[in-house]
Amino acid sequence: MNEFESCLQKVRVALQGLSEASLEEKPLPFGRQFKLARGKDKAALSVYSGKKGISLVWGGQAGDLLAEAQRAVGVTGAVSVKKKGEQPLLMPTLLEDCAGFKGLWAGSDESGKGDFFGPLVVAAVLLDLDTAKALQEEGVRDCKSLTDKEVKRQAPLIRKLAPLHAVLALKPEFYNLRYGQLKQKNKNLNHLLANGHVTALRDVLQKRPDCNYALIDRFAVASGIREALEKEFPSVIVVEQKQAERDTAVAAASVLARARFLEIMEELSAAAGCILPKGGGSEATATAQRILTEQGDDVLNKLVKKHFANYKRLK
Repeated sequence: MNEFESCLQKVRVALQGLSEASLEEKPLPFGRQFKLARGKDKAALSVYSGKKGISLVWGGQAGDLLAEAQRAVGVTGAVSVKKKGEQPLLMPTLLEDCAGFKGLWAGSDESGKGDFFGPLVVAAVLLDLDTAKALQEEGVRDCKSLTDKEVKRQAPLIRKLAPLHAVLALKPEFYNLRYGQLKQKNKNLNHLLANGHVTALRDVLQKRPDCNYALIDRFAVASGIREALEKEFPSVIVVEQKQAERDTAVAAASVLARARFLEIMEELSAAAGCILPKGGGSEATATAQRILTEQGDDVLNKLVKKHFANYKRLK
């Protein structure tokens, strides 16, 4: 049994010992993920093997199960990584083994793509390795594994520690206009997203000509982002990769995008006179129907993305 398999077995045994928690496993590129559930509490641990050793990436909302899992794995001696308290840190970047990587890179991510109410926000963050490690020590990771409260706490820290960042928000009214314009050209949401990523990354790359890498969480097979950026910045290599939120720059961008999304949602909720639900489920449709009935089209169209199926269900 090699070192990585030995580590996985130690992690497996530690997690199997958690009281009343179910455990599932699935393979990952260069690793394996352990998924835990106990009632409504969920947690996940991804274990990766790379040239610089074994790395642990925790996911899931803060709670008893996540804390217990971290303590259990922390005492197994499964892997030696730098820690703050009991939580293992993410790898600084997924680009460290790429040819010509100089320890300086930009990452981008978006928020609001799947939300009927609210804006679409795209953010980009440019980091060096020292700044990435500082962000890790503050607990910065993919916003999907953070509570809204933690997102709001981390956002100003990221803005302070990583001043080369850009956040672009399309509020619903302008979002609907731009989407309509693209639709007339037989384009779709992916084109709108791509434009946002290109614009945000352009903003930070222009400020550091020595940056030669950009990383994006891939959302389409052929987004056009790489071609657009490499044409404008010939020395920049653009990487589009699934699960890129494991990278600190992309994770930081996800937090900034989410924080801005939450800010605008609060503004729109105040304008609507009610709390606007996140997501695109039945609650969002019901809330939109109530606003339409009580306040009319003009108000609703400033709150929602009109191409969503929810909009077509309104009467």
